[in-house]
Order: sequence, then structure tokens, then C-alpha cells
Amino acid sequence: MLAIEFKFLAGRFHATPWGRQVNEGAVEWPPSPWRLLRALIAVWHLKCPEVPEAEMEAIIKALSSLPHYRLPEALTGHARYYMPAENDKLTKIFDAFVALPDSEPVIAVWPDAELNEDQKKYLSQLLTSLQYLGRAESWVEAKLSNQKDECCNVFPLNSEKEFPEDDPELVRLLAAEDENAYKTWRSDIRKKHLDRKLSSKRERQLAKGKPVDKVKLTPADKRRVDENLPESVFDALHADTSQLRSTGWSAPPASRWVHYLRSREAFAAKPSSISVDKVSKKPTLARYAVCGKVLPRLTDALWVGESARHFLMGCSKKTRQDNNAAPIFSGKAPDGSASESQHTHAHFFPEAVDGARHITHLNVFAPRGFEQSDRLALSRLTKCLGPGGNELQLVLIGIGQPEDFGGINEQAGQSKLMAESKIWRSRTPFIPTRHLRIKRSESKNPELREVATIRELTQVVRLELKRRESLQTFADQVEIKPLLHANECGTDLGGTFTSWLKFRRERKRGKGHRAGASGYGFQLIFPTPVRGPIALGYGCHFGLGQFIADDPESNKRSPSNDDRSS
Repeated sequence: MLAIEFKFLAGRFHATPWGRQVNEGAVEWPPSPWRLLRALIAVWHLKCPEVPEAEMEAIIKALSSLPHYRLPEALTGHARYYMPAENDKLTKIFDAFVALPDSEPVIAVWPDAELNEDQKKYLSQLLTSLQYLGRAESWVEAKLSNQKDECCNVFPLNSEKEFPEDDPELVRLLAAEDENAYKTWRSDIRKKHLDRKLSSKRERQLAKGKPVDKVKLTPADKRRVDENLPESVFDALHADTSQLRSTGWSAPPASRWVHYLRSREAFAAKPSSISVDKVSKKPTLARYAVCGKVLPRLTDALWVGESARHFLMGCSKKTRQDNNAAPIFSGKAPDGSASESQHTHAHFFPEAVDGARHITHLNVFAPRGFEQSDRLALSRLTKCLGPGGNELQLVLIGIGQPEDFGGINEQAGQSKLMAESKIWRSRTPFIPTRHLRIKRSESKNPELREVATIRELTQVVRLELKRRESLQTFADQVEIKPLLHANECGTDLGGTFTSWLKFRRERKRGKGHRAGASGYGFQLIFPTPVRGPIALGYGCHFGLGQFIADDPESNKRSPSNDDRSS
């Protein structure tokens, strides 16, 4: 037996059943067996090509049997969008979805599936890399589960399981065909297609008044027929949907329709009571994907953070009657003076995830929370500039709380900046805002100087923590470890150790005070897990001084990767 747990991080599952038009508002529930297999195939090609093909085929074969499902209580809903079409026109799109309770997973159980330990390891790797299931809005976290078949409440019609209700609902899902049945079908349909093609060639010859006795199919004719008939179920799962529709397939080859029994109360979830605190809690984080022909490296985080602020302030001005940017974005009072809000206004955190050396995401974080007009400005932020003046496209992923996006599984779209952890490590250089008070007698002796540097840096960081409302209670308890050795003064970008000296460490504009240009790194160890983001020191509102949740395994690297050229 094998079980997989799917947790939808945004609390929604978006997927249109095969053969239905998106504006019908139909939604596939549960996710069809065919969709699950196709998702694994896609992840294999895009994220995990190191998984051997033979092992992948074995995994797909095992999961081609019909799964049973455990569905949580849910509701259906839809959103309406006006999308740009040809000739500057707009077309209305209905985006139907299933809304799920927080942290309630969907569980699929294959009672007859068996995999060896290596295959389970590969499957676990594939599931870890799966970022969405269905449409791209359906962010998912998938993993192997220890759940048993007894937990399930949705079964195939002809299964031996006894459905607990007297009057269940019948739903039709697309599943993979049995391999032997498909091969028999393929042989028959191939013969029919070849006979039809041969008959067509003979009719054309006959119309020209030529004999048809010697008319035969060429290898090219046979090849064209075979191209539209995948040899196996595994091959059929690779077929492009648009190509299938263009060639006239009413359903994917090697697929079959299966009826499942589902409770008629599947979409009758009871409304839950919501506390006043939860309703009044303002979103504090907006997360964007960064796209462009030339993506800047994380070493240019300061530049990108400043540019994003400049463009966001422009968007904010257009949403306000006074034509001034909102104080939460500008960090200034209405009279132009510096805001007294300390570090509660917006921070701009460029981020490079999943082993990238280039900036892949931008996070705008404001502890005090965004008002409705602020959210409108955030939704209008679509671009900023890279250090070479090239335009970067910003695609809004979502607006919410750090816990909505945080985690250590970057392959699943999570952010280590927003994770919860006891141990945190510098991701971009920390620049002190006051000079280190090292005595002349200490500076002359290398050993004493190192001790004094550690003492001063520890004091500076502790003072910075006391200025953060969410961290000040831990400021005197946290263990602060300055990372001063050559192989610690930097971070890993794309598999290359990158020194703090490679980072841009001075703003283009602004009056922020910095005590020199030296950058430092730290490991912070808190007594209990704390939620990110954590950013300290000069330029912390624009990308410097960032910390990420520390995964000890990710910091094991060979000294040969060290970049000590600067």
C-alpha cells in the first residue's frame, strides 16, 4: 500500500475537468488519477531528471491503479477576471476552485501499490519538488504518508469497499488505462488507421485513372500514424494537451473514464467562526516572482530593493488623493520628515531561492500591515529596474502573512526568509550602523582584535534586535555567533561561495548611516523558534542584513568552492 498527502498551501484547488470549458465553472474533485500521474511526469522532466527512466516507469506503473481518497470538508467558489485578448479587448474568465480548511490535506491511497525502498526515495524526491497541482494557483506541498485505506471516504464504483452512505454521488474522473488493455486497443486502432490511409491513397489513384494494385503505404505513412499513437501508457502521459485536441482526441490516449463514489455533502462544509483578531489582522507581506531577459544576481539586492521601492511609491501616489506615497512605503511623515515608526514600514527583500544565484523573488514586508489602498498599490507594482537599467517584470504571487509563504522547502515555492526556526544565518551582508569600539591596544594584537571584534559585533546585533518589536523579547537571550573566517564571510549562490565583498553595500540615494563598508555574517540561535523575516543593520529595508532559516545540511560544502579572490 502507498499513500500520498497533498496540502494546498493557499487553501484552494483550481482544476478544470478534461472535456469541460473553463467558463462552465466546473471543478475536478478529487484530483483525478490521470492528473496525479501527469504531475509526476512533469516534475520528473523539469526538476528531477536524475531519476532513472526505468525507476520512473516502475513508479508510474504502480500508481496507475485506482487510488482511494480522503477528502476534507470543502466549499466551491469562483473568481471572475477580465483578461486581455486580441485587439485590446477584454474577455471574462471564470476561475472555479475548491476552498479547503486550513492545514487539511487531501490523501490519496493506492491499496495495491508496492514500491521498493529506492523507488520510494525517488517518489519522495518527486513529491518534494512538486510546486502546484492543477492550475498554477494551486500551490501544493506533497509527501508520502503513513495513512491507511481506512481513512478514505471516496472510492471507485466497483471497488470492494462499502460506502458509508446510502445515497452517494457519482463523479467521473480520468484515469490511466490498464497497460495490456491499451496495447490491445492500440493494435486495433493502428490497423484501422492504416487501412483508412491505404484506402484513401487507392481512391486518389483511382480518381486519376491509375491502377491501385501496387499502391502501398510508405514508411513515412506508417510513421505519421504511429506518431499519434503512443506506444505505452507511460509514453501517453507525456502527450501535450493542446496537440491532442488539435489532432481530434476527445480524451487522451491510454486514458479511461472511471466513476467514483463521493459523499453528496462533499461541498457542504459548515461555516467556521472567525475571531475578531483574525478578521482585523492586516496582511504584512506581498510576494512577487521576478522575471526578465537578464536577471540581476543577489549581490545586487540593494539596487533592486531601492528600485522596487521607487516604483512602488509611484504606484502608491496614484491611489491617493494627496498625490503622496503612503508613509508605509516612503518611511516618511506627511511633512517629509523621517517617520518615527522605526522598522514597521516597508522592507524590500530580493531573494534567490532553490540554489539560484540570480534574484528570483521580491518580498515587500511591513510589520504594521497594509491598508486597502496599500494593497491596491502593491497589486499595481509590475516592474522595477535592474542595475544595468534593464526592466524586470514583477508578478504578484500573493498578499498575506509570512507564515503563508514561509518554509524551508524552496522547491515547493516556500521562502526561507519567512520560515520559522531557532537557527538563522546571514544571507546578505550585515553593515553596522555604528563604528566598532575597538581600543588601540586591542587593534595591535590579532588575537585581541578578533575577540574585540566579536564583542562589538555581538553588541551591535543585540541592539538591532532590541529595535524590532517582534524580536526584542529575545534580544538578551539569543546566542550571536559572528562568522569571521574566510570560508564563512559570504553565502552560497548557485553552488559558488560568494564573498560579502561581492555585494553592493552602499545605497544610490537616501541618508542611511553606515559605519564603513565592511560586511559581516552571523548565526543567530534563539531559545525557541521565531518567525522571519529578520533583517538588521544598514540598508535592511532594501535587501542588506537578511537572514534565512539555517538548514545545517545546506551549509556543508567543499573548501574548493570558496571564492577568496576578493
